[in-house]
Amino acid sequence: MREQRTLFDLTQDGLVIGKKIQRIYPEFDVSGFVSDVRTEMAGQTIYNVTNAIGRVLRQHLPQDYADALAILMDFVVREAPSEPTRNPTAEVETSLRPISHFISLYGLADFDASLDAFYELSKHRCTRGGDIRAFLIKDADRCFERFGEWVKDENANLRLFVAASLCTRGTWQKWLRPFIEDPQPILTLLETLKDDSDARVREHVATDMRDIVKDYPEAGYATLERWEQDGKAETQKILKQALKYQVKIGDARAFQLLGLGAVPKLGKADVTLTELHSERLAVPINDVFRFWFSLQSGSDAEQTILTYYAVAYKRPTGHITRKRYRLSQRKLKPKQRVNYEKSLFPLPSLKQYDEGKACLGWHRFELEINGDVLGGFDFEVTAPKDKKIL
Repeated sequence: MREQRTLFDLTQDGLVIGKKIQRIYPEFDVSGFVSDVRTEMAGQTIYNVTNAIGRVLRQHLPQDYADALAILMDFVVREAPSEPTRNPTAEVETSLRPISHFISLYGLADFDASLDAFYELSKHRCTRGGDIRAFLIKDADRCFERFGEWVKDENANLRLFVAASLCTRGTWQKWLRPFIEDPQPILTLLETLKDDSDARVREHVATDMRDIVKDYPEAGYATLERWEQDGKAETQKILKQALKYQVKIGDARAFQLLGLGAVPKLGKADVTLTELHSERLAVPINDVFRFWFSLQSGSDAEQTILTYYAVAYKRPTGHITRKRYRLSQRKLKPKQRVNYEKSLFPLPSLKQYDEGKACLGWHRFELEINGDVLGGFDFEVTAPKDKKIL
C-alpha cells in the first residue's frame, strides 16, 4: 500500500519534472514553476497534484500550443519506459499524468496532434477516459475515427483507454448524451471491445452499456439481446454487469434478458419514519448535501423494503423536475429500527453545472419506501462559495 504523500513530496514532484523539462527547454523557470504549483495546490487535496501541474505548465511553456506540446512529448519519450506495462510505476504516472491533463485543457488548439499525444500516453496508462471528453464533445466523428483504429491495437492499455472514454455519463464531467444523438458509433466500437482478451476492457464495456441502456434504452437493449445469443461466459458477465442497475429498479426487460423470471412485487411497508433531517437547509452549490433518517418496523414478521430518495427542483424556465434515486433494498427483522446517513455531491440538479448556470433556489427532498412517500423537507441551494471545487 502506498504511503500518504506530503506537500513536500508534491513540491518535489514539481521540482523533478521542472528540472527534466528544463533540459529540453532551457528557458523553463523551475523555481517559478514549483512556486506556482504550490500556490495552485492551496486548499486542494493531494490527489489533485497532477491536475495542478498540468494547469501550471501552460504558464511556463511557449504560448503556441504546438511548440509547447512538442516539448512535452519529447519529455514523454524520455520518461516513458521502453516497453509499456499493464500498470505504470508511481514515478512514471506522476511524470506523465500532468501531460494528459494539459492536453485535455488546451489541446483543442491542435486537435489531431493532441489525439496523437493521447495515443502515446494511453499506451502507458497515463491518461484517463475523461481527459478526452472535450474532444468528443467538439468533434465526436474525428474521435470515433481514431478510436476505430485504436480498438484493434495490440496494446491493451490503449484499448482500455477507448473503452473508458465511451461512457455517456460521468459525475465529474459533462455527460455525452446531450452532444451525441445517435449512440451507434459507440455501439460499433463496443461491438469489437466486448470480445477483448483483457478483462479490464470488458468490464468497461459493461459500464458503457449500463449508461447506454439508461440513455438510449431501445438501442442498448437491442444490442445486449443480440450479444446474449453468442452463449459466451464472458458476454454473460458483461450483461449481468451492464444490467445490474436495471435489475435493482425492477426493469422487467432486464429480468427477462437475464432469465430472472418475473419482477418481484413489494407490498406496502409497515414502517414508520421516526427521524428525517439534513445538515442544513441552505446548501452552497459546491458543498456536500448530507441527510439522515431512521425507520422503525411495525411488523411482527420480516419484511423487505425498497428505499428511494427524490430531489425536486425548479428549472430557470419555471418547470419543476423531480428525480428519484435508489438508496437500498434490505430485509427488516420484526420491530427492527435502522438508521441511514447519506452524502450527495453534486446534487442531482447540479450535475450539468456549467459556466455559472445551475438550478439555484428552491429544492424539495422526499423519502420513498416501497413506492410511498413517507416524508420530506424543503431546502435551498445558494450561490457558490468563494472557493475551488475539489
